[in-house]
Order: sequence, then structure tokens, then C-alpha cells
Amino acid sequence: MLRSLFAKLKPKTQAASARPFPTRSQRDSAASPALNGLDEAAHFRFPASDHMVSDYGDERLLKVIKSFAPSQPTQNASQFAGRQDVLSNVIVAIEEHRNHLVLFGARGTGKTSLSLALSSIARRVGYHCAYISCSRESSLDSIFRSALSELSIRFDQYFDPRAEDVDPTLNFDALLPEGHLSPQVLVDVLARIRGTRLLIVVDEYDRNESPTLTRDMTEIMKVVSDRAIPVQVVIVGVGDVVDNLVGEHTSIARVLYTVRLTNMTGDQIRDTLAVACRFAGITMRPEVIDAIVGIAYGRPYIARLVGLKAAKMALLRGSEVVEKGDFDAGTDELLGYLASAGFGHASRLIINSMSNMALFVAMLSCKRDSSDRFTVADVKAALGHNTHRDDTETVQRALAIISSPDLGLLQVHRDPILTYQFVDPRAELCVSILCGRAAQNSTLMDTSSVQS
Repeated sequence: MLRSLFAKLKPKTQAASARPFPTRSQRDSAASPALNGLDEAAHFRFPASDHMVSDYGDERLLKVIKSFAPSQPTQNASQFAGRQDVLSNVIVAIEEHRNHLVLFGARGTGKTSLSLALSSIARRVGYHCAYISCSRESSLDSIFRSALSELSIRFDQYFDPRAEDVDPTLNFDALLPEGHLSPQVLVDVLARIRGTRLLIVVDEYDRNESPTLTRDMTEIMKVVSDRAIPVQVVIVGVGDVVDNLVGEHTSIARVLYTVRLTNMTGDQIRDTLAVACRFAGITMRPEVIDAIVGIAYGRPYIARLVGLKAAKMALLRGSEVVEKGDFDAGTDELLGYLASAGFGHASRLIINSMSNMALFVAMLSCKRDSSDRFTVADVKAALGHNTHRDDTETVQRALAIISSPDLGLLQVHRDPILTYQFVDPRAELCVSILCGRAAQNSTLMDTSSVQS
């Protein structure tokens, strides 16, 4: 089977101390830059402000868009779904154990949604939460200056509201010295916090390229815990985040609570869809939910995006009940969007080819590491009884062809072993929809032959 697959896959072409308490004269009076003239966007359906939507049909569609929001993490804790047990454990780790937190796992598994839900709940009970998204240039200075810029100076233990020379509108970053910020100086400033707890969420931590950030961050977390300073750090990322942190300071392990997020179960995806439907005010037929679960492969991103498109099609025909035909029409629209974005290469490899589909389904469902990568052995294991022990080389050759530049489906990584990864979540989405359709068509053909 895989040898015939291989033939079909052939491509066509080959440290200072902290400042004293600041005074009013130290206020930053920089003016905001004026907005230049902006071209009016053409052909957008909705205005930028929700309050400007007047058509009832548009209001319903906008509510669906906001409820499913596939490309944005869940902002509202009440709409967080699928991992309530994980969220409960994380809250216990933060509130009762006073741990720092590391959330890691493959892309699209809901790490950012979980961290934002945690922040939302923490704010309700008086935590001050700062959310920082890392870049390649992020450093200890940039992360903590940004975080402390959101904490009022009123929470400084030395703050005296009766002092005339004190500016109460300043924030905690005003206490930091200029220039390089060492961990020791930063800890001395953090130790002045009273009357609240500060939760600092550092998302996309793996993007930073600083040679010293991980070392400095582990030192900060260790000392903050040892001195019972009311500051906790949540690090969110993929790859070897935990190993890198613990490797810098082995004793940090006792103050860390680590959570690896894997793909959701089918029941968790159903829960996610149910919550989104409830907030959107729509109903999905059981066969639609089953179809979405079948092509999501545990990815909440895929489930929410396909659910959005199906719900949109239902509203366009004037119904708040999503039928199987709406699912089909929604995936039609998605395939057109994906093809125009350059991710339609898989269609000629999957359509009308069950052997090709078997390989792609194995890639979609196989075990992956925390960087969302998989090996030849992972794919072969997912193929299970559909392959033989001596087919490893054939699988590797097939994956090598799929990852060729003219198809652009897979990326190849060779550090330290050969692994593969979908080049983009949209490529993975395209493959999952096409495989779902191929399987459906195959089932219909089998049923037709039995009846005849």
C-alpha cells in the first residue's frame, strides 16, 4: 500500500540600586503621537465598534464570530471550556502552593487561552496581572519594566498619600533604576510590594533569543519564592521550556508547577463547541459536532474555526440550528480560503486516494513532542495494522517527498534527530478537511455498493 503511495507522491520537479520614592517632577509627560490620515477599509462587513452594528442579522453573526474567535485566545474566563480540571489545578498551584507556573505544549493546544482565563479569574480577587508577549529581543529589563508599569505606586510599602511631593499617578516601574537591571536590584524593588499580589504572564517565551534571560528568570523566581515576595510568574511556551529552566537552577523545580497541554479529547472538543454555541445563541446538530470532532484531531483552533464557518452558513440561510449541510458549506468556504492562501497543495494527493489519506491521517493523529513535531516512527506507529515492520523506509521516503518545497506541507528539522512539522496550522487544517471528505466519500461509496 505505501509503495503505491510513494509512487503517487512523486513531485513534478525535483547593577545600580533602586531609586528613592519618586516625586511629581519625575512624571513622564511624553505626548501620544498624532494619528495620520488612514484609508477607509473597503468591503468590511462590520464596523470597528460593536455598538455601530444595527442590522439584526449582522448582530447575530458578529456574536457568533466573537464566541468562536478561532484565531484569538479566549479572553473571557466564563467562555473558557475543555480544560476546567487543568484550570482548577493551576489555580490551586498559584493560590495555595504559591508556585510559579510553566504552561508548555504544541501550538494550537490552548496555552494562551488557559493563561488568560487564569489572569481573568485572578483579577476578580484582587491580583494585579500583567501579560507580556515575548519577542526575540525580550530581556529581563523589558519584561519586568512592562509588568511593573501596570502596578500602581500605591502598593509600595513606603507610599504615603499625605506626602505633598509624591505623585500618586506613578506606577511601580518608576522605582526601577535606569540602565541595566540586575536580578538583585529587581528583587529589592519587588520586595516593596504590599497589599496585592502580582501575577506576570510571559507568553511565547520560546521566541526570546537572549543568552541570559532564562538564567535571570530562574534566579528571580527562586529568590522571590524564598523571600515570600507576593509575585508569581507564569511562563508560556513550546519546546524545552521546562528543561531549560530547571537546567539553569535545579532547585527551581520545587517552586515550579509545570503543565504540558496536549491535544484535547473528543469530549473536551465537544465541551468547547457547546460553550461557544451557548454564548453565540445557536444550536448544532449532533452529526455536525461529530463531524467537527472528527476533523479537529484534538485541536481547539480547528474545531472553533470550522464551527464558526458552519454557524455562519446556518445564519445566512436564516436558521439558528446548524445542520450537516452548513458544515459542508462552511468547509467548502474554508477550502477556498486555504487554497487562495497557498495551502491547497494537499488536495491532489488526498482526493480519491485512500492510500494517500491513510498517511495524512497518521500524521494528523500521531504522537508529537512539545514543539509539535513528529518522527517517521511516530507516523508508522499511527498507521498501525495498515503497515508492516519493514515499511519504515517507505514511510520516510513518502514524508521526504511531502516536505519538498514545491508542496510546502511539512517542515524538516534535524536537531538532533530527523523530525517533521506541518509548515503552518492552515496547512494542517486543509489536510484535515480533505481527509474528512475523502473518508466520507469512501463511506458513501461503500454504502452505495452494498445497497446495489
